[in-house]
Amino acid sequence: MPTTRKPVARQRRPAFTPEILRLFVELESGLKRGERFKAKERELMRMLGLTEQYWTMNSVLDTSPCYTSPNFLAWLHWHECRQIREQLLAATGS
Repeated sequence: MPTTRKPVARQRRPAFTPEILRLFVELESGLKRGERFKAKERELMRMLGLTEQYWTMNSVLDTSPCYTSPNFLAWLHWHECRQIREQLLAATGS
């Protein structure tokens, strides 16, 4: 039977685990180079569900401006990572 009901569009609030927040703070405050950093960065991106963004060379730890144009997937990924970065900073009080 057809219905006229429409789903309510709600913004989902992220739920960051304490482990995600701890790792983010650790990586944000430390040196951003070396194999150990890269491995932890990859783990953070995996825990956030951003592995595709990681492989397009984007990260929630990146503070640089967007380097690509809107016709590339990396542009969308940069904006997604930046939004999550801002939410992480707000959650950690940074």
